[in-house]
Amino acid sequence: MSANPFAADASIAARHAELSAAAGPDIAARLVDLVQANRSRTTANLGGVILAADAAGLVAAHGLESIEMLMLLALPVARQIAQPPISQFFVGAVGLERETGNLILGGNVEFPGTHLGFTIHGEGFVFTRAASRGTSIAAIAIGEAHPCAHCRQYLSEFAATRDLVLIDPLGHRLGMAQLYPWPFDPEYLGEQGFVTARGSHPDLELGSSDLPPDIATRLRAAGRRAHAPYSRCPGAVLLDLGDGATLSGAAVESVAFNPTMGPLQAALIDLAAHGYRPGDIRSAVLGTSLGGAVDYSASTTELLGSLAPQAALTIVGWA
Repeated sequence: MSANPFAADASIAARHAELSAAAGPDIAARLVDLVQANRSRTTANLGGVILAADAAGLVAAHGLESIEMLMLLALPVARQIAQPPISQFFVGAVGLERETGNLILGGNVEFPGTHLGFTIHGEGFVFTRAASRGTSIAAIAIGEAHPCAHCRQYLSEFAATRDLVLIDPLGHRLGMAQLYPWPFDPEYLGEQGFVTARGSHPDLELGSSDLPPDIATRLRAAGRRAHAPYSRCPGAVLLDLGDGATLSGAAVESVAFNPTMGPLQAALIDLAAHGYRPGDIRSAVLGTSLGGAVDYSASTTELLGSLAPQAALTIVGWA
């Protein structure tokens, strides 16, 4: 185990243990019900989301000190979203949306049959879900408040992370500056970082294609929210689940290039959040910069072919 230079508040850990034993099962059962109810709300993009009013109701009903304690108690439910078939190491994460007060639950996702670089960490799941929803994360609860270096770099791409608070059941409450005091951040390449309210590519258009108008509109909207300031090559994926639902994902580049979240990875995060599995994907459409400095054609074909070989993939280029 690595050495821990940070002091934890023992009173928080003791209170968490007390509440976990007394109210934890009731809170978890209610959270599971809320997650299940919101999974079907794909149009509103509420998969894995606990609405602020429901969260406040749980805080009041169980006499919790704060929303942060509820976030800690929600970690076991978040771990149920995790899908780690390779490591069997389940990670849960709970984010507090800055703009809404909603909670986003997420976990790590692994993809057997392809390389480990496609793996999605719990922290990245939560931040990418927020990006998909057009929000940012003010605080995040994880099992131990020290994300791996990969996650610290990925989270640093989001402009709002400078004020991020990280909490855990051990009683730590840390700022990102304490965990990553001298980050390699977007300013090194003259960029502001990911700002959710600002689309990176507001004028993006599709090239010629035979896509139905509604599919083209949704794909273009996803591409416009992609964060690709370094390559100028946005990527977006639209998944058709065959039951009338569609989900999308947009690439999030990192100033370090790796870690970058590809568009299919982002779409698979929304897929998991809404309770679907790759086997539910009927078809997919990728929008990419064909022949560009970054072209997601090969990586998307590999990952989708490994996870959902039954799904037809259509690749189109941006204008």
